[in-house]
Amino acid sequence: MRFLGLLGILLAAMPVCAETAASQLWDELKSKREDLVSLHQEFDVSQTFQRRGTSQSMQRQLVLDMAQGQWREGSISGSGNHVKIFDGKDLFRMEEGGNEFVRTKRKAKDEAPVPLPYSLMDVEWSKMIEVERRPCGVPGSNHQCVILEAPLKRWRRTNTATNFTSLLEGTGRVLLDTETGLMLSLSLAQVIQTSGSSYQSNINYALKRMNYGKPANAGLFALGAEVTSEVKELSKWNSAKLKKQFAGKAAPEFTLTDLQGKQITLADLKGKTVLLDFWTTWCPPCRADGPALDKLHSKYGGKELVIVGVSVSEERQLVEKFLKDHPHNFPIVLTTENEMPRPLQIGLFPTYIVIDSKGVLTSAVEGDQGFGELRKLLKKAGLEVD
Repeated sequence: MRFLGLLGILLAAMPVCAETAASQLWDELKSKREDLVSLHQEFDVSQTFQRRGTSQSMQRQLVLDMAQGQWREGSISGSGNHVKIFDGKDLFRMEEGGNEFVRTKRKAKDEAPVPLPYSLMDVEWSKMIEVERRPCGVPGSNHQCVILEAPLKRWRRTNTATNFTSLLEGTGRVLLDTETGLMLSLSLAQVIQTSGSSYQSNINYALKRMNYGKPANAGLFALGAEVTSEVKELSKWNSAKLKKQFAGKAAPEFTLTDLQGKQITLADLKGKTVLLDFWTTWCPPCRADGPALDKLHSKYGGKELVIVGVSVSEERQLVEKFLKDHPHNFPIVLTTENEMPRPLQIGLFPTYIVIDSKGVLTSAVEGDQGFGELRKLLKKAGLEVD
């Protein structure tokens, strides 16, 4: 945070002419990129969160295709593949393999949307500076690259009267090919404040492979024949959808941090049966199952069973107050402080997901189950229960 504050002072002190030159260069490189017949790029993306002395990280791949004002952006991770398509008129969002799509219609006065990692909407363009020029280092190319850097605009998003997220400070640094305008790497460092805490987020895009100049497949920028259902919002994940996509297969990967700051990953839990309990403080069936979960933890926890309570869409202060009256000995994580994989963005409570010792999803059910039914689910996953 101290580094970011110093960087902000240095950027503010730069001459106006240098700032203008750098932002003009960005526009020039953008024009070169848009003049390409087509481009295909694949990036490795990593994101690290640092909070209260703890750190958690996530990785994914981003695949980008662009051609003559159209583009397709695919985000690939352990939680599924998410796709955005801009056909030159409207923007579409969907999940790969699904039949639903969300359409955002573009108004005539609106600028065309830009895909990641080129959509640097929060950059203070007037404060952009050129850091240095150097060889791009791409095999088979002698192109020169330029590094541009700029602070990020502050923003604040309010969900409810007591729930907000805001950017306190941040900076972005990008490496661009001066011949083609193509991005080779991008790093974003941000300090985020929420209603319950603050944390630092570092996002890095590193180019893995690319090609450009060849005619693109027009089918990339159109909805597939199986994508037939237009919706206002993609359906929430529920037990039926989880079972359909993951039953008998590897469960979606997750990296979470609990209320005490301990990191929990599915990879680290291999060898044990895992019970994920999705709940809220206002859910009567969730409260009804509380004693059953405590009994299961007391009887089998620490041996071959790990129970993780996932508190959904509620802030730390409210959950901690609830847990004082209804304590649990198993770890609790908050979705408000963790980026949940898409299949674990649950909307019905309680929902239970059981994962066996090999990381395979064996059960997904909704509603209060009680000790007996939950024990049956654990036995189905291979846990030896008496």
